[in-house]
Amino acid sequence: MPDIDMRAVVLALAILLDWVIGDPKRFYSYILHPVQFMGELLGQLEGWLNKPGKSFRSQKNRGVVALSLYLFIWLSVGIALTIIGDVLGWWGLAMELVITAVMLSGRSLYEHVRDVGEALKFKTVEEARLAVGQIVGRDTSALDDRGVARAAIESGAENLSDGFIAPVLFYLIGGLPGLLLYKAVNTADSMIGHKNQRFIGFGWAAARLDDLLNWVPARLSGLLITLLAHLLCGRGREAWRVMLKDAGKHSSPNAGWPEAAMAGAIGIAVAGPRVYRDMMKQDPWINAPGRLDSGPEDIYQALRVIKSSVFATVLLVSVIGLLRFI
Repeated sequence: MPDIDMRAVVLALAILLDWVIGDPKRFYSYILHPVQFMGELLGQLEGWLNKPGKSFRSQKNRGVVALSLYLFIWLSVGIALTIIGDVLGWWGLAMELVITAVMLSGRSLYEHVRDVGEALKFKTVEEARLAVGQIVGRDTSALDDRGVARAAIESGAENLSDGFIAPVLFYLIGGLPGLLLYKAVNTADSMIGHKNQRFIGFGWAAARLDDLLNWVPARLSGLLITLLAHLLCGRGREAWRVMLKDAGKHSSPNAGWPEAAMAGAIGIAVAGPRVYRDMMKQDPWINAPGRLDSGPEDIYQALRVIKSSVFATVLLVSVIGLLRFI
């Protein structure tokens, strides 16, 4: 496995490659994205082991077994790819660079949030609802333009953490095994980590492990947003204040940190009452004194923070990589 400084060089190049290429839709119309492979495998295990009629304890145990098998497979894939890469030398590093770029979501996150802003500004609310429905799990059918903007900003902040910062951190620490392990857990949480009758027991382990793995990345993401808010618009102190005060109000132990920092950076209120799968969640407002009239310009401000976060990360890991040559 490459040393951490060499991984940093690969990582910096992978972030830039992801930003330039993104997720080409035509290419992935012919083959499955690796995350789709993860989902297919987990779906097979879930269909085999999940028995909703069983007791809660039995369902938890079955979920632990399914998750353990699933993670063992992807950790083994990561180790095997690393061994193959070591044998291939420079070609192996090139392979690792491409795999890492594919598993990052910096560009796709930016584009999805941008699509909502563009639809909201130049098209119709209905089209903006469809666009934001691609990146949130809530019911978007009744959202007005302000609700659409808030949903896009919240999702952008949260996914900056678990779609970009967390994979970067786990690759930097653990190489391909660490990266694939994290992406597998995050995929499992998005598929089975729900508090409904089907998954509340079976998905318990996936949800708890995802919370654990995202504890540090979420707080680092909030800190990064705060620093960039200071540099971009002079609102770093406000972002810091809102993050410390309101992050704990979020129903997730992690998502509140980047979302609260982003809310303070832009000066808006986020979260609040929302509809998920025909169920109203009466969540408290984050940054309640902030503006409720969110719009496209607020989305564009969030996009500036997201883009700056990507390139600030490139700069940071490049510095780590340069230590190899000092």
